[in-house]
Amino acid sequence: MEKFNILSALKKQLKLIKEANMRYLYICYVISALFGGMIPIISVFYAKLIIDVIQGSKDQQELIMRVIVLTVTSVVCFSVKTMVGGYAESKYIRLRQNEFNRCAMFYHDVDYKYIEDSRFQDHVNVGFQALESDGVGFQHVYHMLGILAADFISIIIFFILISQFSIWIGIICVLATVMITWINRSISNYAHLREDDKAKAFRQSHYFNNTCSDFTYGKDIRVFELKFPLLKIYQDKSKQYIRVIREIEDKKLRIGLMELAVLLIQDVLSYYLIVQGFFNGRLDLASVSLYLSAVVGFTTIMRTFSENLSIMLTDLKLSSTYFEMITDQSYYSEDQGRNALDEEIPIEIEFKNVSFRYPNTERYILKDFNFKIHAKEKLAIVGTNGAGKTTIVKLICGLFEPESGEILINGISMKEFCKQEYYKMFSAVFQDFEIYAGTILENVIGNDIDESSKKRGKMCLNRVGLKEKIESLPSGYDTPLVKSIDPEGVDLSGGQKQKIAIARALYKNGNVVILDEPTSALDALAEADIYQSFDDLVSNKTAIYISHRLSSTKFCDKIAFFDENGLQEYGTHEELMALKKGYYHMFEVQGQYYQEGVEKDGRKECFA
Repeated sequence: MEKFNILSALKKQLKLIKEANMRYLYICYVISALFGGMIPIISVFYAKLIIDVIQGSKDQQELIMRVIVLTVTSVVCFSVKTMVGGYAESKYIRLRQNEFNRCAMFYHDVDYKYIEDSRFQDHVNVGFQALESDGVGFQHVYHMLGILAADFISIIIFFILISQFSIWIGIICVLATVMITWINRSISNYAHLREDDKAKAFRQSHYFNNTCSDFTYGKDIRVFELKFPLLKIYQDKSKQYIRVIREIEDKKLRIGLMELAVLLIQDVLSYYLIVQGFFNGRLDLASVSLYLSAVVGFTTIMRTFSENLSIMLTDLKLSSTYFEMITDQSYYSEDQGRNALDEEIPIEIEFKNVSFRYPNTERYILKDFNFKIHAKEKLAIVGTNGAGKTTIVKLICGLFEPESGEILINGISMKEFCKQEYYKMFSAVFQDFEIYAGTILENVIGNDIDESSKKRGKMCLNRVGLKEKIESLPSGYDTPLVKSIDPEGVDLSGGQKQKIAIARALYKNGNVVILDEPTSALDALAEADIYQSFDDLVSNKTAIYISHRLSSTKFCDKIAFFDENGLQEYGTHEELMALKKGYYHMFEVQGQYYQEGVEKDGRKECFA
């Protein structure tokens, strides 16, 4: 993993300006620094000019002219600084948007095993804080650079001005600023050390806040009286988050008292030297006013510089964490570069001595597991909950890799394939499928916009039994989904959404088709129709069906029955029924329930 400290993170961000072909931003920094840096200097001369007139050393007309010149100069400097700064800010947003694109690619390419790892999520949340808003982290670094550049110009001019009377005052102010910067950096370091604690507490609190306010949980919360239990958990998690914030702020307050003491010492020494200069005859009253104003301005700008520097250091620490995360190659499996097999080639899948457990857990889901799915075979995987059925699917699809052993695709190790090429070979519908806020057709064909793709996508939607429903909608296949996003959209039922997910798998036309209990929201007859459609469409493909309803097994060549101890039975439906073991008892129980349902309805048909 590439390490980024504050300086390397700053260097990286400046380099990104060049990579984005925005070199003109360097010029913007120079212009903003020169014109912005002059503004605090101009203000300290007003009092001296007035006192000069009062003392009679200057006439009123000259005073008016000088005030006009100073005012016009100040207005010009402020206007140029504001216009250049506003222009630059719009470009900073573009730079941040570029990083959002990198983040999207990061989430897409990172090994899936990390997506389900809560510790990885905490780490990602800390890293992505750099991109959360324009007021913190990545974009704010660019903003603060412009401010610090202007402050730095002001500091140099103030130091030169004050040093004309006494270089010691300048040195005192500089030393005080160094100490204040060290103090602020200590505060920043402590806050950064607590970022993981803060992120974890926020993630937990945010989850329960969303749960309590998300309308999709409304039915369960009401029916099962979950309001007060959820609110209690939310309050507890919020208190944990507030406690972390309070500990950070208490630390800032204690260290901040040191900063106040340093400022008091600086002001006392500076004022003493200036007043002593007046009584020694080295300064007149107007000059005393000038240098007192200069010390106040110098002290103010030094303190502002220190605070701004501390803010930027905090921003850079977020950026450094972000850069370390986004460039960490350990999150990616090594791709060997082999392309996907042609979609017409039947695939055989073999597990050889595979052992697997989920990240940060001790229990093995599979241990020295051996299993083979023959090319063109239709396999039903059934069994008890927690037996590892879905885990096997995730391993086959390449979302997870075995801890030991290997998975072979037509005798080739899955590790030899380029990850994106490997995914092409599988059309899978998972239990936790997602429908996104696009049109019905877009949810099936994605970015394929040619007419042949649209025609095939519509065919797949029709094959899963959605034709009548879609054609009843005003916009048909172009109807947008997710009403909360698009007012013209529709919210389909759970079963209709599952059918769209299945149509998406049909459209992809992978070498292997996998249905991981995707029909749980459908009734038994609708499920049978779906499986029959699949059986017709994937006659020359390897197919894997996982369902808690054993009626699906009649379409399959072989059945694999799993329990918590792994694979227990393998064979045809008739062979497993003859064994009268786990599969037999599960089938009999389900058949009994179906039969009881039929008798209550006064019907003679049994769907088991």
